[in-house]
Amino acid sequence: MLITYTILYNCSLSFGKLIMKISIISSSHRKNSQSKKISDFIQCDLLKMNSNLDIFSLDLAEVSLPLWSTNKKTGEGVWGDTWNSISKNLDNSDGFILVVPEYGGMATPAAKNIFLLCGNGEFAHKPGLIVSVSSGNGGSYPVSELRSSSYKNTHIMWIPENIIIRNVEEFNPGNHGNNIPDWLDNRIDYVLNLFLSYTHYMSPLRKIINRKDFGNGM
Repeated sequence: MLITYTILYNCSLSFGKLIMKISIISSSHRKNSQSKKISDFIQCDLLKMNSNLDIFSLDLAEVSLPLWSTNKKTGEGVWGDTWNSISKNLDNSDGFILVVPEYGGMATPAAKNIFLLCGNGEFAHKPGLIVSVSSGNGGSYPVSELRSSSYKNTHIMWIPENIIIRNVEEFNPGNHGNNIPDWLDNRIDYVLNLFLSYTHYMSPLRKIINRKDFGNGM
């Protein structure tokens, strides 16, 4: 296991000067949430791994996007400049990290909604990493839910690994509370390095994608 980790870690460092755009989406409905705290931590951690990353941070609690409806087609109000800017940043991204809290054993409505809104291929054939957070010992249900229902038409490609941060209020790298294991920091670094590797090596795939004829899943 140690040998495998070292190979992947060094591999990511070898292309550290490459510029990639990563979107980090905090999908809590609460402002100044624990999900946003984790999103900010992940952003700092990624930039330590590769200072050339272009990171787009989207806090769904701040932008308060409405639930999807046919009104989106009008391009009026929030569906004008606000949404067009978000959509463009997502479309220009090479990979995505979704930080999602567990609400009642489910992914948040905001997390599900962003996949309904992104109907123009913003996520298509790009790697995604799920980071689930829980105030207690939960956190697994959002991972299962998103893996089963968010990919069909968006064509996002969730990588096999995910991160679950339980007892998130005690999360403090280097000085965690008693309910967070010390090995979690190494696990997070390992998964983020792996995610960057997926992001780099999957980019050539998008040259053969035909969204005109096959824009949605079966």
